[in-house]
Amino acid sequence: MNETEFLDYCKSQLTGPIKDEDIITMLTAWGSIKYAQGYTNAQNEKEDIE
Repeated sequence: MNETEFLDYCKSQLTGPIKDEDIITMLTAWGSIKYAQGYTNAQNEKEDIE
């Protein structure tokens, strides 16, 4: 899933107009997800090296 697909998914979960705060929350969630994935990948790579 890419960022656009994630935002489309989030938008489909909302009813009514989308506010700026909603977009900020969605992008913050996306950033957190990608950060966690990167951290997990780095940990896995570190274990593979050792």
